[in-house]
Formats: sequence, structure tokens, C-alpha cells
Amino acid sequence: MRTVLATVGTSLLGNARRDLPAEQPNAQQLANYLRHTNAVLASAETNSLSRLLQDRDRVIFLCSQTPEGRQCAEALAQSYKSAGYQTDVVEVPDLTYTESHFKMRGLRSLVATLIDQLRREKAQARQVLINATGGFKAEIAYATLVGLLFDVPVYYIHEAFQDIIEMPPTPISWDYALLADYEEFFEWLSADLRPTPDVDQRLRGLPADLRLLLAEEDGFILLSPAGEVFYEAYRDRLAQSATLPLLLSTQAWGAYHAASPSTQRLFARTFTKLLLRELRLSGSDQVSHCDCRVFPKGHRDERLFYFETEDGRVHVCEIARHSDQSYERLIQSGVRREHYQDFQPWHGDSGA
Repeated sequence: MRTVLATVGTSLLGNARRDLPAEQPNAQQLANYLRHTNAVLASAETNSLSRLLQDRDRVIFLCSQTPEGRQCAEALAQSYKSAGYQTDVVEVPDLTYTESHFKMRGLRSLVATLIDQLRREKAQARQVLINATGGFKAEIAYATLVGLLFDVPVYYIHEAFQDIIEMPPTPISWDYALLADYEEFFEWLSADLRPTPDVDQRLRGLPADLRLLLAEEDGFILLSPAGEVFYEAYRDRLAQSATLPLLLSTQAWGAYHAASPSTQRLFARTFTKLLLRELRLSGSDQVSHCDCRVFPKGHRDERLFYFETEDGRVHVCEIARHSDQSYERLIQSGVRREHYQDFQPWHGDSGA
């Protein structure tokens, strides 16, 4: 079963005003217009949906926070419901015609709404598609970004050729290293509204690239619309990877249980990141005297000595820290996988 998330503009209202005597068509007039007008001509949404929909599809119409947007979405939802489809209308907060609101709040809200809806539908084991034909042109760009990062195909009608264009899910592996390295900063930023001076203070000494994912609004700094997509996609990938098998040696378990609760939490978070293949590929090093790889590289205190087997399972031989010199001692003595035989599965933050 499929769900189509369809952004909605006001082309239906504009076309109805052009073709009907009423300057401001009411709900009944819009319903009649949809019933008696060819789908290709009635609106951008009906044009694209006429080429997309299959039996038993569910359509969620995402509309702007305007009377015109709501009116069009409700008319479309009622029309497709009458045709036998499951429909719903979701209004996107702050998606308005006010330029300042639209540019930052509206697009960020659109991104958040799309992600929330696709997570809900995927949780119901439904295949999700995004139809980004309706609405502002900028919505296509951000809907496409959501689709690429969440493995969802995006469709829209090409204006010049009146043909539907598909942006399919891509096998590209995105580099989430920046988000992983500074995860604590992004969690802090997302937890509350943060005044610009507080964020500037926290950003001192951090990579300038972080600012590419941020935007300022009314004296506060938040994730930009694109930053919101990347951060939520990163969280999604972490949640998925947390279900994969991870095996710890007896020595690794011993070091974990000997650590303080706060250090155990840091290692648990690092275990989850290790399972995310993109991070494992970009964030691992080979060190002297060892045939295991070390994750993560960079300026983190925690270090994991690990290897992978042909079946894709990840085995952690040793865990260590810079701050207590255990990492340096392990490098000097050498960590070789043949010395580790007894591995037990890791079951998340609760431990064994």
C-alpha cells in the first residue's frame, strides 16, 4: 500500500476563477469544477496525481497556512475521497505568502511536516511517495532533498513539457561526519530556542562549516531548512543502525562495565555511530601494531578497536580512552583480532 504526500498550491482556485463566473468560488463550486474538468487542466495537483495514483493509494495534501491553500486542499481531498481514495489534509504552520516567514519558518516547517508524515506512514508499513508539483517553486527543492535523504521518490510536473519527472531514491551515501562529530551541539540547539549570542559563544572554536546548517531569525539561531533535513535524516539513520548486530569481546565488555555511568553512555553512543556504515567508512583509521581499525578518528576521547567479518557483522575487540592513556597503551601493545575469540552481542544502552 502506498501513501502520496502532495504539496498543494492555489492553481485550482486560479483556474476556477478563470473558468467560472464566480470571482470567489465556494466549496460546492470547486467540487463541481473538479468533477467536470479534465484532471490535466483542473490544477497542478490533479494533473500530476492523474499520472501517479494507483488503486488503494492514500493521499495526504499538505497546504499552506492560508485560507486559499486550505480551501484548495480540502476541495482536492474531498474530490479524491469521493473517487475512492483515502485522503487527509495537513496544514503546514508558518507556510504563508509573507516572504520573511516563508523563507525560513515556512520552509523549515514544510521540511518538518514532510518528515513527520513520512515517518508516520512508514511506521504503518506503507510505501511513501512525494508529489511536489503544487505550491511554491522552492518547495520542490526541499521536498527533493527530503526524498533523497529519506530514500523516498519525488515527482513533479515539468512545466515546459507537461511530463511527470521522477527523482528516484538514490544509492548515494551521504557524509554525516560533521553531524556525528558535533552531535552534542545539534542536540543542544534543537532542545530549545537559542539566542544568537549564546550560539555564537558555543560555536567559537568549532568548524565554520557548522554555520552552513544554521540560520538566524528574530534574534535566535536555528537549523536552516536544509540543516533540519540533514539532522533529521542523520537521526533516522542512527535509529536504523541501532538495530544491527554489534559484538563485543570479553575484554571490551570488561572495560565497559568498569567505566562510570557517564562514560558508559558515551561508549554506547559511539557503538551506535560505529554501526552506521557511512560513519564507519569515513571515520576509521588504521594504526600501528594493530590489524583492527580504530573508530572514531579526530578529537574524541572514546576509541573502539574493531573489525568486520564477511557477513557484515562488526566485532569490537577493545574500547579505550585518550584521557586515561588506555588508548596509547593498547596501540603500543598491539590489538590483533586473533587474540579475541569470545564475542557477545551488544543490546543497546542497557548493555548485555
